[in-house]
Amino acid sequence: MKIVFPVLSLEMGGGARFIYHLANALIDKGHDVEVVMPEKGLQVWPLRAKLRRVKDLTPASIPSADFLLPNFYLTVKPAWESQKGRVVRLSLGYEPLWVPDSVAAKQTYLLGAPILSISEWHRQLIHQETGLNSTVICGGVDTSTFHPYPKRSQQTGCKTVFYIMRDPVSGYTWKGGPDFIKAVTRLKSQLNFDLTVTLPEGTLFTSPVPCQVRTSTTDQELAQLYAEADLFVYTSYFEAFGLPPLEAMACGTAVVTTDCGGNRDYVKNGENCLLVPPSDLDQLSSAIYNLLTQDAERQRLATSGHHFAQAWSWRRTADQVEAFLLSLT
Repeated sequence: MKIVFPVLSLEMGGGARFIYHLANALIDKGHDVEVVMPEKGLQVWPLRAKLRRVKDLTPASIPSADFLLPNFYLTVKPAWESQKGRVVRLSLGYEPLWVPDSVAAKQTYLLGAPILSISEWHRQLIHQETGLNSTVICGGVDTSTFHPYPKRSQQTGCKTVFYIMRDPVSGYTWKGGPDFIKAVTRLKSQLNFDLTVTLPEGTLFTSPVPCQVRTSTTDQELAQLYAEADLFVYTSYFEAFGLPPLEAMACGTAVVTTDCGGNRDYVKNGENCLLVPPSDLDQLSSAIYNLLTQDAERQRLATSGHHFAQAWSWRRTADQVEAFLLSLT
């Protein structure tokens, strides 16, 4: 099949990483995959599919294909109006929850295109907000890259907590960064631990507690940060899926995560992670404290999470997308 992904950019963020992993996995299955992106769009992730640069994403700039898979709401209308192939909406998050023009974003769900959602929670949200049904495909993790490394604490003797700090000024207001900072500030008076933070948007960051800021512009760099840590913490209020906790599990690192919706498909409280309510500082702080002080429990969850993540491959995601597209022909 010829499959085209119209995108605005492939810069930092889970949505861009989802697209490039899925596009690469579909290439591996033998499909003809092309990504169409404006000249000003950034590409920071390696892409084996053909990349077509266009001045602007318009109906005329989109090539013909068997299927067009727009994702972010601003890519849907050009794909729909192009009439260059069957449009299937790949929803990587229900945009009316956070974009300024929520009415326009919602309208892109009502055009009549079949919808792919990426978790059961996400499917239910779309149905609740639009009355439309969608088909769930899972996210994945590349276990050839996301795998265990030696822990830094084996050399330092001090446990390491890793966190991905997203920039609210760039629109990431639901990631819970202030909650994490409050929790670790509280814990620093009780425990000695190292803190590692990465900032995908490259913004300046001032921490009230000592921390090491590391870059993670490749999957390999990100995987090493997950794997070298003893604990990964995730504090989002809502996510359509949420790749980081699954990637941390694949790296053999224990996880504390909020119950942010889409991750319910793969997080199992007390089995492969500790799950806490969003924005509950007491429970967040307690979970971090428990796993930093209870070595056996932390290792049990890390081992269980690592084994669990092995089945969540991008090949499985591509199989699900392929089966859905074939069902439409």
